[in-house]
Amino acid sequence: MRMASGFFALVVCAGLVSAASAEDAAAPPAAAPAAPAQNPAAETAPPEQPKCIEETGDFATRGKKFVYVIGLENTCEKHVKCKIYANVTGARGTVLGQTIMQLGPKSSGAAAKKTYAMKVKTAGGTAQVSRECQVY
Repeated sequence: MRMASGFFALVVCAGLVSAASAEDAAAPPAAAPAAPAQNPAAETAPPEQPKCIEETGDFATRGKKFVYVIGLENTCEKHVKCKIYANVTGARGTVLGQTIMQLGPKSSGAAAKKTYAMKVKTAGGTAQVSRECQVY
């Protein structure tokens, strides 16, 4: 009896599958969904960041103080102003920092390189740094 009910269930499932596939074949193809309305304001991208900024970052110790040093170098022949935002998380907590750096053109030598030393709680951890740079 148990084998018969299993066979019956198998036959019913096979019948449902073949009926579903027949419905799929008979159904007309669905129309492609309409494209969403184009909104020119939504497509406006933020101003492009200069691709000529090289960034470095590392933990350091100055005397008995721990710092995270962020360095920027301008490799273009344009003046660049960068807003730096940093979040450094270590075993003793999180520290937030921000600054503005104005970098001279590459040919100006030392003016094209700037560093920001941010006081932190430990000599290690995870740093997240972002910047917004503009040519001026």
